[in-house]
Amino acid sequence: MIMKTVEFVKSAVKPSQYPEYDFPEIAFAGRSNVGKSSLINT
Repeated sequence: MIMKTVEFVKSAVKPSQYPEYDFPEIAFAGRSNVGKSSLINT
């Protein structure tokens, strides 16, 4: 997957604050120091 542009939409805590977009969402979860940021930044 190659992402050409990205945009930070908002930060939300409650489900009522989530943005209402029909775009797919991807979450990276895992332990510390396993390369999550490296995966995103490459």
